[in-house]
Amino acid sequence: MIRRRRVAAIALCVGFAVGIAGQMNGNVSLPDLIGSLGDKAVNSQPGQNSSNQAASSVPMVDQQTGRLAAVQVLLSARAAAVKSGDKSLWMATVDLPGSSFRRRQSLGFDNLVKLPLGQFTYGAARLAPALSATRVRQAGPKAWAATVTGTYTLAGLDRAPQSFEATYTLVQRPGGWRMVDDADGASPLQMWDLPGMRVVRGKSVLVIGNAPASRMRDYSAIADSAVRRVSGYWGTVWSSHVVLVTPSTSEQFARLLARSGGEGLDQVAAITQGVVEAGQQAQGDRVVINPTAFTALQPAGRRVVITHELTHVATRSSTDSPVPIWLAEGMADYVGYSGLDLPRERVARELITLVRAGKGPTRLPTDVDFDPAQSKIAPSYSASWLAVSRLVDLYGRARVVAFYRLVASAPTAGQADPDATASLAFPRSFGVTEAQFVEGWKRYLGTLALR
Repeated sequence: MIRRRRVAAIALCVGFAVGIAGQMNGNVSLPDLIGSLGDKAVNSQPGQNSSNQAASSVPMVDQQTGRLAAVQVLLSARAAAVKSGDKSLWMATVDLPGSSFRRRQSLGFDNLVKLPLGQFTYGAARLAPALSATRVRQAGPKAWAATVTGTYTLAGLDRAPQSFEATYTLVQRPGGWRMVDDADGASPLQMWDLPGMRVVRGKSVLVIGNAPASRMRDYSAIADSAVRRVSGYWGTVWSSHVVLVTPSTSEQFARLLARSGGEGLDQVAAITQGVVEAGQQAQGDRVVINPTAFTALQPAGRRVVITHELTHVATRSSTDSPVPIWLAEGMADYVGYSGLDLPRERVARELITLVRAGKGPTRLPTDVDFDPAQSKIAPSYSASWLAVSRLVDLYGRARVVAFYRLVASAPTAGQADPDATASLAFPRSFGVTEAQFVEGWKRYLGTLALR
């Protein structure tokens, strides 16, 4: 299953904040820098005495800009701490000992330095929605919240920086501003937030998570085998060094997907998550495993799921235009089930049951049919798989792969509808219209229902 998202532009730091943060390379300590950016508002009036201006060491900025500049200093220190492995510098940005937030931040740093990071940086902070008076009293002196966006890369795996976002609550202490919490806004769970996170390296796969170590090693072996299988069908020109994220609970799985709840996710064994931008190939996909659904599968089912997801990674990292969801999911399942020689009517039994009851599909599946929060999605997967399988039966695998590549290379100007693009490509690829194929596919489903 694919989870699509668009990437937002990251704002550049304001010049003032950059200038202050740049001092981190000198001999000025973090407390000195933060202390110089207290919660002060200094208003410059025309004709103000220049000697008074020179005598003041406080930059002439309003309160909001001063606060944002202060948080940029904290963020610069955190990025420098990760780069240098200096945990004390990281923890100096965090409020008083004893809090659960401080413990989480300590864990987060320990996890970050386990990763093969190529880079880790923060962009500019922006004000988050104002805290309530009650929350300010709970959090501490002059508490306020800032939302920050950062980027990172996993060396040898990501072809472009990957983004993350967090909202931090800050309070003013005698030594300056400190982070006190990350629960006052949207802070999606990141893989380095997982308690007990470990890293397992395979030949082509990096497994990151807090599932049991033996299970993570099994996942690595399955994925290494799946990489070879996918390359046999799709070819070798794709990002074949992949990342699997393996949380230990379904709650963590939902939070890694930025889902507030797990509604419908019990139907999903894994998701390919990453940035999708029109006209570009995917640059850093992650395959995220749902521990509850995935461990309930038999070994053959686990092989199918991992191969399915790595097919998504292969197609997304080597094409630059979207395809209809039935084609994406159908191709992934086709490669996933390859070599298992399972009866199609048995694999697609839920769909075939609907066909026997006269409730079979009347069209190829669309996006709405794959929303696990709206409906049962297994029949839609089966319908897509049998559509691609039938195309292979009729025209051969090479022509079907060529059809996929043709649709996935269509110009993206004007945001063309991928379903319309595929429909137009049918006659060129197969000599029949999509409507003609669909009629034959429905008859084929009826044939399977008679077995």
